[in-house]
Amino acid sequence: MKQAVKTLIYAGVPFGIFVGLCIGILNGFYAGVFAGLFSGLLFGLTLSIFAEVQKRKFKKIGLQITNGKKIIMDGGANHFKGVEGVGGWLFLTADELIFKSHAFNVQRHQIIIPLNEIIEVKAVPTAGIIPNGLLIKTNDSTERFVVYNRNTWIKKINEAISALRRGFTGTIG
Repeated sequence: MKQAVKTLIYAGVPFGIFVGLCIGILNGFYAGVFAGLFSGLLFGLTLSIFAEVQKRKFKKIGLQITNGKKIIMDGGANHFKGVEGVGGWLFLTADELIFKSHAFNVQRHQIIIPLNEIIEVKAVPTAGIIPNGLLIKTNDSTERFVVYNRNTWIKKINEAISALRRGFTGTIG
């Protein structure tokens, strides 16, 4: 519920302000205020509901996606594939990082990154300013994600990599 309220605020407020300004310039102050409030609330609620539906769906099929492996951490994420931020779900197991896109994308895909191939995990800003980007570098590729709680993701991924290198395959954190 807490995440739904955050989504409502972080998505709905900027959208409402933008729409309100546009409508206000074209149709006057009161029309802009009404349009901004209505559209921001509607957009934020729609996005919150969508996020909750996806969360429940991916929680159900998580063990399928990870081939029955214990999930250390998971959450909604965007994976950058070219210029598109493909929405989906990110899973961390004791030996892999797995991203699975949801069905509402142009580029649907799944990517599996073995933890033993990761050489760097770091925080990066999205669009140069938003503090929610996660960069995963392997010898063969560089993958960028947008996640909630990126510092926790970095910590958990690094813990899993360390445990894997020590030969530990049990539960982490």
